[in-house]
Amino acid sequence: MSYTLIITEIRRGQFEERNLDLFGLSHLMDKPTYVLCPEGTYPINEKWADVIITTGLKEEEFLMPMNICKALEKVFERFNISDEIILTHSSSGTECASYISGYFALPVITDVNGINKDSNGFYKSYYSDKVYGEFVTTTPNTIVLTVRSGSFKDKVKEKSEAPKKEKIDAPLAEDERSFIEYVEEEKTEIDITKAEMLLSIGRGVGNKDEIPSYEELAGIMNATLSCSRPVVDKLWLPKARQVGQSGKTVRPKVYLAMGISGAFQHITGMKDSECIIAVNKDPEAPIFQYAHYGIVGDMNKIKDKLKELLKA
Repeated sequence: MSYTLIITEIRRGQFEERNLDLFGLSHLMDKPTYVLCPEGTYPINEKWADVIITTGLKEEEFLMPMNICKALEKVFERFNISDEIILTHSSSGTECASYISGYFALPVITDVNGINKDSNGFYKSYYSDKVYGEFVTTTPNTIVLTVRSGSFKDKVKEKSEAPKKEKIDAPLAEDERSFIEYVEEEKTEIDITKAEMLLSIGRGVGNKDEIPSYEELAGIMNATLSCSRPVVDKLWLPKARQVGQSGKTVRPKVYLAMGISGAFQHITGMKDSECIIAVNKDPEAPIFQYAHYGIVGDMNKIKDKLKELLKA
């Protein structure tokens, strides 16, 4: 039987929000959605799935790729192999995808953020979303997919019937490594995820000496200063201020992005803001595709003008 199989990502007993994209892609393909979970009870909307399969593996065991491969063997014995195996495009998702691809000799497409149902192809983007590639497998085999966060979560829909529930007993395969602990993110006084307005600066700021003037502007605007990854990489602002896939996901009422080109890793962390205002000297910057309002110009000159107007 034709179906898609989702391998969920669970952390500390919580259903990760990025799993929504897996369901959204599965629902777009109009196939029955099977879901593989570790042992336990998780806050999943069961109406998103047609079949929920519990492995018997504990959460920390479910993080081990070879354990997943052994669990998949049991799943395929019972239900036949799925058309697609879908995972998150995260550190654990991509690691597990590579193991599954090698173990079962299956093609893998990573970082998927679009689908062409007519050609059965999958899209992924490059160069800050300026170029898109379409990938189509040359054989009818099962495909392993990792899905970019934020790409399909708005496509999730509820099924008309409650899902069937199955349980499999998968043997443990990993014996050379084991889960130790989750490492908590460093806590700081500033929590950009709670801010109603963010002034976010990027590579375009030019140099570290400009940072105090943006902190001053943020204070005048009653905003919190945040940034993109290049600013953190240069040690101009701490990691806790970073917005994006490797930073924080934010949803402020206003997100003012200055000197940020709009790489997908950054867009993932802020695209759900209520109002996005972008300032960039490049009129082709990808961030303008997501902005409600845009200004083409030098961010430092516009910063000075804003300070002048707000102080008047």
